[in-house]
Amino acid sequence: MSTPTSMSAAVLFLAAASGLSGCGDSKAPSKDAFATALDPVVRDVFCHPIDVMRYEVEGETAGTGFPIVTSLKRTVAGPGSDGKSVAMLDGLAGIGLVTRTTFEKPARWSGSNDAFVRQPLISYAPTPKGAPYLHTVERRATNAMVSVPSFCLAKGQVVDVIRWSEPSDFGGRRVSQVTYTYRGVDPIPLMPPAEQARMAEPQERTKAFELQSDGWLPMAR
Repeated sequence: MSTPTSMSAAVLFLAAASGLSGCGDSKAPSKDAFATALDPVVRDVFCHPIDVMRYEVEGETAGTGFPIVTSLKRTVAGPGSDGKSVAMLDGLAGIGLVTRTTFEKPARWSGSNDAFVRQPLISYAPTPKGAPYLHTVERRATNAMVSVPSFCLAKGQVVDVIRWSEPSDFGGRRVSQVTYTYRGVDPIPLMPPAEQARMAEPQERTKAFELQSDGWLPMAR
């Protein structure tokens, strides 16, 4: 019959062994590990960049997020100069999701070296009601990640991790192909019911993951 001391020792040994086993498996592919890593990827899948020709105001730090400042004239040709995103922002202002402010100050097209010229400007900023649907999203530019002001129709949510391939070495990396489903939740107000239902239907997608020092993470494209 085991003595209380030997039983206690056995319990401690099993607990320690279990803990060591858990540490050893922390980088093993699993549904929970992939689902956690997918959360930030899926969250912004229903977001679209707001393509507006931004202007910087003299004496103020030029930002890449909100508020968005542009010229009322929009006489310069270039990305975002067609006025479609401005028309969308005006519409969002009409339903209380955006604050629309007009003013006049010296400004110039962001990225140019032109002199600052006093001109009529317009600024768009999300209201508390609109903040869940208008925020910056991290997107990959040429050599880095940048924050881009975006309009989100809904919040993406991981539904299930269906399967993953056996990890294999590819180009010096440990890689697995992960297939998962996601859906849109908390859609923007006034979205037609049929569109809400379509967005709530699970969609399937496959993404490559690589094993890094802190676990499995989606491969950057």
